[in-house]
Amino acid sequence: MIKLIVAVGQNNLIGNKDKMPWHYPEEFKHFRNTTLNHYLLFGRTTFLGLPAVLKNRFHYVLSTTDEGLDKAHKVIHNDQELNSLFNEFRNSDKILFISGGKSIYERYVNEASELIISRIKHKHQGDVYLNLNLDNFKLDHKDDYADFAVEYWVKK
Repeated sequence: MIKLIVAVGQNNLIGNKDKMPWHYPEEFKHFRNTTLNHYLLFGRTTFLGLPAVLKNRFHYVLSTTDEGLDKAHKVIHNDQELNSLFNEFRNSDKILFISGGKSIYERYVNEASELIISRIKHKHQGDVYLNLNLDNFKLDHKDDYADFAVEYWVKK
């Protein structure tokens, strides 16, 4: 199974100078609990921007070079390798989370059967905005928290 997980602020803000524009422990806990013991796909810049390797998760990184990616579990170098990865997870009980950044989300959103979108309720400054096409998805349900809401979208 392939899912996409992302946190967005107002106007679909997702980044500020290669970092997250906010710090909400409850939202980080949601991300951790959702992705724990699963597989994550990152772009190079997003992976290198992590404060640390995320424990108890397998990290795939999409990059044309291995340089600086020694902490990644596996580097995906090209579309052929990526298509093989998607095929491996598409009809599997194992879950691959498309985990960013912007170009990874926008390019591969339709590979996912489910989207998990945390919408941050407060205003933040940033420089990276997501343009996620939701035309092929419908909102299934939503969970509300103090500082954010989590939307669960399923493929139509």
